[in-house]
Amino acid sequence: MISEDSSAIVATYRRCMSGEGFIDTFYQLFLASSDEVRIKFQFTDMVHQKLVLRESLLVLILFSENQDRNHAELLQLAERHDRNHAEIAPHLYELWLDTLCSAVAQHDPEFTPHVEQLWRRAMQPGIDLMISKY
Repeated sequence: MISEDSSAIVATYRRCMSGEGFIDTFYQLFLASSDEVRIKFQFTDMVHQKLVLRESLLVLILFSENQDRNHAELLQLAERHDRNHAEIAPHLYELWLDTLCSAVAQHDPEFTPHVEQLWRRAMQPGIDLMISKY
């Protein structure tokens, strides 16, 4: 990811996090998106999960900027989601990313199609790594 895009993705992340409810909106949309997703989260401590998502988004953003950076942390995240742990099937990542972009659209007052593409490009390298470790 080029530095101008890096700066822009960090700015949109901050705008989303500075307001109320971004993470809540994401999980409301994500849980409503699929019975399979809803079942995966049935017994999840959502307070903890919301904190994890905040951190994970930053890890994914930093990884997209430099794939050596946060690589070990992203591998741990991938392991927690693999077939031997949370068992998050590869097809669910597309749904996750679509839901994330929908939440960004609702919470970033400067949202545009370009901002959506920034998010998609920033998340994809990490998603690809996680899918490869499934």
